[in-house]
Amino acid sequence: MIDRIRGVNLSGWFILEPWVTPSLFAATGASNDAELQEILGSAAYNERIREHYETFISEADFKRMSAMGLNAVRIPLPWYAFGVQNEHATYISCIDYVDRAMEWASKYDMFVLLDLATVPGGQGDSNSSPTTPDVADWHSSESGRAAALATLERLAERYGEQDALLGIELLDSPVMSVRKSLFAMTEGIPSHYLRNFYRDAYEVIRRHMPARKMVVFSDSGHPGAWKRFMAGDQYQNIVMDMHLYHYRDETAQDITTPKGLSSALNRNKELIREAKKLGFSVLVGEWSGAAVLAGSSVTPEGRRAYERVFVSNQLATFDAADGWFFQTWKTERRLPAWDARVALAPLERAMME
Repeated sequence: MIDRIRGVNLSGWFILEPWVTPSLFAATGASNDAELQEILGSAAYNERIREHYETFISEADFKRMSAMGLNAVRIPLPWYAFGVQNEHATYISCIDYVDRAMEWASKYDMFVLLDLATVPGGQGDSNSSPTTPDVADWHSSESGRAAALATLERLAERYGEQDALLGIELLDSPVMSVRKSLFAMTEGIPSHYLRNFYRDAYEVIRRHMPARKMVVFSDSGHPGAWKRFMAGDQYQNIVMDMHLYHYRDETAQDITTPKGLSSALNRNKELIREAKKLGFSVLVGEWSGAAVLAGSSVTPEGRRAYERVFVSNQLATFDAADGWFFQTWKTERRLPAWDARVALAPLERAMME
């Protein structure tokens, strides 16, 4: 296995993201995957998706990633990765293309982290279908839980022994319910439910995947909530994933000021330190160059310059983590803060290491 992970997400490949590939949604009126299928109909939708799977990521992408000094990819997968057909929807399998990704990774000495990023009913995060309620209801559905576990087991059966597999992430970033006052909890999935699901998923995966491969779980934005989790000797190679973004929520800082930049960077360090104190290995599963740039006087060129500085400074804050995955490898519009081909290309290889 590798000592330090320097990777990118392959977002928008198997789970459609309008901000990554707006052309897939152009002239349809759809704003998400579910709406696109409803508008196009299953046959036309599947044809469009099949072509997208075929062309969006290729061997040339892996060759370029490797040349840049990257050594891993994180691939978000839907719960229907093996295909599904029912009265509500038809989804074609993407597994043949995951097979290709594993082959390309092996060819270019890279590793793959497979990430279960959607579940039936939604987990309350950005991957959840907007057609589901604001409060994720996956945890209240026995069939949804079973579907997630079945997909994880099939992934472990198929790839668990492959040299290119880094590990499997059990859920992408579920919104967890936490206490906000003595008598009130935030909306989300109860923490005890997530803990039980992760333990069950661990058992399912370890039947097929050896201990040298990682089992990754999301901190759900609350690293301190996982004290003594999976602490027994029966649990091996457990890794916490944190997503460190700075463009939204009350923690977002204006990085055009030295104080704001310093505050954002210190937040990264503190969250990683908090997770490491619990005894976990830590991955930064998603991060980007996006941040608050206050003031209308910032030109497009100035924005790019601030974002480049922010990217390089953030890399230095990840030293205590076991690695990172930039969000994301490519976007159709080459968004400077989000497209690794733009954001990471100017960096010297030594900076990423």
